[in-house]
Amino acid sequence: MSQLNPLTRELLLKLVYYGPGLGGKTTSLERVHSASPPENRGQIVSLATPVDRTLYFDFLPLRAPTMRGHHVRLQLFTVPGQVYFNATRKLVLTGADGIVFVADSQPERQDANLESLENLAENLQEQGRTLEQMPLVLQYNKRDLPGVLSVAQLEDSLNALAAPSFATSALTGDGVMEALDALLGKVLDDLESRGTFDQVHASTEPVRFAKAEPSLSDELGRLSQRILGVPEPALEPALADVAALAAADANRPQPTQLESESAPTGPSWAPLFPQSAQDVVAIEGAIRQGQLDDAILRIEALAVELLVRVGREAGLKDPASEPALALSLLGLDGTRWLWLRRLARRARAGGPLDVRDALLAFAALLELRSAQHRAFG
Repeated sequence: MSQLNPLTRELLLKLVYYGPGLGGKTTSLERVHSASPPENRGQIVSLATPVDRTLYFDFLPLRAPTMRGHHVRLQLFTVPGQVYFNATRKLVLTGADGIVFVADSQPERQDANLESLENLAENLQEQGRTLEQMPLVLQYNKRDLPGVLSVAQLEDSLNALAAPSFATSALTGDGVMEALDALLGKVLDDLESRGTFDQVHASTEPVRFAKAEPSLSDELGRLSQRILGVPEPALEPALADVAALAAADANRPQPTQLESESAPTGPSWAPLFPQSAQDVVAIEGAIRQGQLDDAILRIEALAVELLVRVGREAGLKDPASEPALALSLLGLDGTRWLWLRRLARRARAGGPLDVRDALLAFAALLELRSAQHRAFG
């Protein structure tokens, strides 16, 4: 879902191009890329096969103009068109803020259009969302070809929700940017209706870690409730433990061996990581004992391990070589990943660290686990 940084006033949005194979999704993305100023666009990542141009996804980080007082950064994806790659479709759809459905206007592709639209509704439903609630626009593509269905015919069969629709040719670029602009407007309207921007305007005090702690605790509680199925009140002792660590003096003396052995271990977040519970226990122990460099390096290693698992689930050929691609697939902001890697380099170099560094790194790890759980369970 959207991520809003109140300090930089940057809004990160994930938009997904969905539709049947060879319908023009990747070509539409290429048109958006070529029409954007070079300083505002990133590099397209595209994995192609002889069957369908985009087997996994295209990813285009694109900085849009300032909107409603915020710098908008877009992550644009396409899904594979073939139905038998539905697991990858679900992964790319995770955390989407809006959808461009690219329909093929050729009569012989109408069944594929309907099948893909139905598949989109089913995949959203599995993620607890509905097509009616999702900001959506339709591209009726390949209007440059002879013998295509009329726009009225496509409207009757595909646009029961009366979403904004555009007659497009991804090959020439006609209508492609207009469709993207319309979707971005719908996404911003949706966020505004949910009070996203009001929350930022209402905050006038400088942001400090202590001020952010309740929202962090709320997120940890929701995460634990989703994964463990336990009520949030049962997690209060663990949240109090995290808050106590956040308030600790970064330069406190190292505990003695006796103190470490006799101190209560307290609640643990290990149950959230069934495949890596021992690693999480070690991280928590290192934070409690003030061994911050060890904790941060363990957090980085576990984050890499989770991202590699996501890459394997998505079928990436070499998931270990590009873990950040898996992060993008999950709809997470890559800047947090870069910050974690820089923090780990500082830990390796013996640089200055405080308990806030370790706790924020741990929070990033929990965010990653939450996104992984939403995608794969």
